[in-house]
Amino acid sequence: MAETFRLKIIAPTGIFFDEDIERIVIRGTEGEFAVLAEHTPLTTTVAIGTFNIIFGDKKSKCGTLLGGVATINPRETIILTDAAEWPEEIDLKRAQEAKERALQRLKDDKYDAARAQAALERAIARINSKEGL
Repeated sequence: MAETFRLKIIAPTGIFFDEDIERIVIRGTEGEFAVLAEHTPLTTTVAIGTFNIIFGDKKSKCGTLLGGVATINPRETIILTDAAEWPEEIDLKRAQEAKERALQRLKDDKYDAARAQAALERAIARINSKEGL
């Protein structure tokens, strides 16, 4: 059995996740990366996207992180995020509507393009998490 470490995911609403795991794969602003036990200390930004947790028994669980900061240490990783969701908490129809709305706003100069792009990324991350991608 592989070595485990503590993962804490904290959102403004409280502690989203706090357990020992074997590995987490998350999307940073520089690309996707994995964290395992005894990882070199690092602080990095977390991009909007999905994450995948692998437990010591090789079971896995995925979800969505909507940005944030990760502090990685050899025995503990803490992710402070704007929001975190499990797939079962996501309303797929609402996420698809948000995606379409964001795409329309990106075409219209009267809307803030950066806000529309961020809304699009959030909607896509939720859809991907819900569909298991």
